[in-house]
This record gives sequence, C-alpha cells and structure tokens, in this order.
Amino acid sequence: MSYDEIPYESSPFPETHPNFLATVARLFGVDAAPPDQCRVLELGCASGGNLIPMAFRLPDAHFVGIELSATQVADGQRLIAQAELPNIELHQGDILQFDTEGEGFDYIICHGVYSWAPEAVRERILAICRGRLNENGVAYISYNTLPGWHMRGMLREMLLHHTRELESPQERLAGAHELLGFLDGSLEGSDALHGRYLRMEIDRIRGNHPSYLYHEYLEEINQPFLFSRFVEDAARHDLRYLCDTELHSMFASPLGETADQMLGSIEDPIQRWQYTDFLTNRNFRQSLLCRSESRVARDPDLERFNGYAFHSDLKPPKKLDLRRVKAAPFTSATGERVQVAHPLTKAALAHLDRVFPDSLSFEDLVSVAQRQVTASGGGAAAAQLDHLTSELFSLFAHQAIGAAPSPHTVFHQIEERPRANRLARVQADAGIGHAAGFHHTTVGLDPFSTVLLQQLDGTRDRTELVRELARRFEEDSTLSALAGNQTGEKLRQMISANTTRMLELFARQGLLEPGTAA
Repeated sequence: MSYDEIPYESSPFPETHPNFLATVARLFGVDAAPPDQCRVLELGCASGGNLIPMAFRLPDAHFVGIELSATQVADGQRLIAQAELPNIELHQGDILQFDTEGEGFDYIICHGVYSWAPEAVRERILAICRGRLNENGVAYISYNTLPGWHMRGMLREMLLHHTRELESPQERLAGAHELLGFLDGSLEGSDALHGRYLRMEIDRIRGNHPSYLYHEYLEEINQPFLFSRFVEDAARHDLRYLCDTELHSMFASPLGETADQMLGSIEDPIQRWQYTDFLTNRNFRQSLLCRSESRVARDPDLERFNGYAFHSDLKPPKKLDLRRVKAAPFTSATGERVQVAHPLTKAALAHLDRVFPDSLSFEDLVSVAQRQVTASGGGAAAAQLDHLTSELFSLFAHQAIGAAPSPHTVFHQIEERPRANRLARVQADAGIGHAAGFHHTTVGLDPFSTVLLQQLDGTRDRTELVRELARRFEEDSTLSALAGNQTGEKLRQMISANTTRMLELFARQGLLEPGTAA
C-alpha cells in the first residue's frame, strides 16, 4: 500500500477544528455543538496529526479516527500513548466497512480523501455523514474542483506517463522529481503561458511535503468535480450544502462590478457559486455540509459574528495612524500583507497582536480599541462600530484573523526554567518536523528547535539549556555541521541567541506551560 511506504503528511488543518466549524456554522444559522464538549469523527485520519492536537486542547471532547494504513495508525497510537490522551482513539479500517449507523458525531472531517477514492468510497463517505451526524452536526469534506484542476491534471498526465514503467512508490517518486527537473530546466526563460504555469506549479510542489507530490499526482485515482455535482451528490444522501471554509469565495464583489452584476442575476445560489468557480478557475474546495432538515441562512449573520472572540498575529506598521480612515499594511507571520483602513480596526488588530495567542471577546476588543482611538484623536471614528464589524468579517472571511465561539487566555510567559507542554515534547521526540500551535496551526521544527523543545521539561534555566545544547552539538556531527562546525564560545553564543528566539516563538504559539504543571 502506497500510504504505508510514503505516509501522507499528518498535520493540523485549522479549517477542520471544531472551533472554526462551530463559528462558521452558527453564522449561517446552524446551532453547532460547543467545541469543548463535542464528538468528532475523522475519516482518513492518517497518523492523527490533525485529531491529536484537538484532543490535547479539548480534554472534555471525544475524538475517533479511521485510517486504512496500519503503519500510520500505529504511529498515531504511539503518540497518543506518549501524550497520555484518554479522549481519542484511532482505528485501522476501511471506510467501506465503517457502519453508517451508531453513536452520533457533532463534527465529521474528511480531508484529502474524497477526490482520491473510488466512487463506492465517496458514496460511503456521504452515507456516513448522513447517518452519523447529530442534529445540528457539521461535516467537512475537501475535494478537487473543475474547471481549475484541469490545469493541474495536465501535469499529472505528464508525470503518470514518465513513471509508467516504474513499480515501487519510491521509484515512481524519484522518477517524478526527475521529470520536474527536466521540465523546469527546459522551460527556463520561456514566455509561453503554459511554460510559466508549469514552472510556477513545480515551485509550489517543491515547497510541499514529498508525500503531496506522490498522492496528488501519482495515485491511481484523483477525480475532480464540478462544485454543483458535489452538492447534488450530497443532496442524494439528504445532506445540505452549508458554505465553504473560504468564506470570501462566496462573494462576487472582489471580481469587479461587471462580474458582480452578472453573477447577481443568477437566482440559484448553488449555480451562482458554480459560475463563480468558472470565472476564478477554482481547483479546490473545503465544503461544509449539514443534515437536509437543518435550517440554513443564505447570508452570514453579522450580529452573531459580534458575539465571537477574535485572535490575530497580524503585525501592525511601526507608525499607526488612528486619527483617520487610511489604509495601513498589516503583515502576517508568512509575510503576506493585508490593508486595514478604519482606526477602530487598526487599534483592535494592534492590540490582538500584543496579546496573541489570546482571543478576546468583541466587547473587550471594542473597549480597548475605542480608548486607543479616542486617545489618539480619532474623534467620531471611535463610535463607528459597524465599520469595525465589516472589516473584521472581511479579514475573517479571507482567513487573515481567527474567530471562535468563546475567548481564551493562553499561558505564554517564558519562565526561568521554561517548560513545553507534553504534546509539543512528544511531537519533538517523534521527529515529525512540527508541533501543533494553540490555534491548530503547524509550527515547523528544524533540528535545532527540535532538540531545544526536547529539553524544555522545566528542569533547566537558560544557562543550563545552552550548556546542554552545546554538548549535544559538539557530540553530534550532523548538528555540528548545521552550526558551521563552530565550537567553544562562538557555538555557545549562537545557541544562546537561537534559544532566545525560539523560546519567544514557542511562547507566542502557545507551546509553553507553567513549570509547576504535572
């Protein structure tokens, strides 16, 4: 089985977290279950990289994962045992054999399976969603879409041809990289549209985990669908389309006035969104479904949106004008910039950045923002709450900020003897290359941060940490090479600076806990 030989990268997907699913579902009228006491099923859970962090941070909820690969299930069960999590179970099994009747779930997740499975499995996924979703339950299903995937399908056909005589997954993966190198080199300098597209796609593939290339481009099945076809298939199982996780894609205004008017003339919302896919050449969707009898609102409820809590790590510019409506660039952790104009929103985001990863209620956020705008001479802008709501919703719809049903205060101090939480240390020990942040994000771990995280058990101060890390670097030739084979004081200075930087990152991502914790 290819998933045993080339395991699918198993990591957190923020859009599948119960906090996110509940937040979005409630905006559209579905009274989804409280995340902290819910039941979650994941079909195709790999080694639990998505479910395990949920179980760690939601101890009163219960999680069940089903995965065909015995190797990946064993890996996940090992992590669960080491993290001492009693509220999660992973089972090796075929989705076709999973019972459509039985104890219900509030959230069902199926990421990276639907387009990559035969028709019988796709039908079973929808049947399970219908049969096992509780009242007001929400299902998440991701899949490749037409027309956009036709372009990626072009590269898939090339790769399948090039690897047609190779047998083992590792041989086929090596052959695929060989063709990518050939295409990239041969098309260098080409002004042809297809050449520019292929090189852009090759760069994107190389930036992903190796398992992505294999399972997206070399597997036997990869079936994209028209969005409207997916909705029809779901309806046959008495499931109703709720929305997509990328809320901004549901609105045509960003496409321009003419497109907005023409799409607005299409009365059926499903067909309107289908034709939006045509205009945007969309290639992937993450759709939410609910039971057909659920009452769903066409438009999001912004009054309910104001009842949520918000978090953001968008960095404000050094000089922030809170006196007038003027666009200012805020920068995400990945370097992307978003423009924010209203003084209240700018003040709110600047405060959220200061307290990140905490999430604040709308009322608390308004209170802080109004004080800052008033103190800065913003005058009447301090009372314009509708503008704040509008901009916050736009940012949330573009996934530039986060929202949740309730606020959270997260421990993010760096104590004299820093201690990482149990899950982070277990993930570092497993050598999987990442840890799960508080907001269900992936925190990448290089060899240095991995070794540092392993030492954060609350027994060492910074001097002792630097001493221990220096010893490990001097004894391990691989680590030493990463440090440029430095020794002595130069090595300790480098380790000290990197330790300070990484501790700040770990604190900001919610990976630390009080040293007195059990």
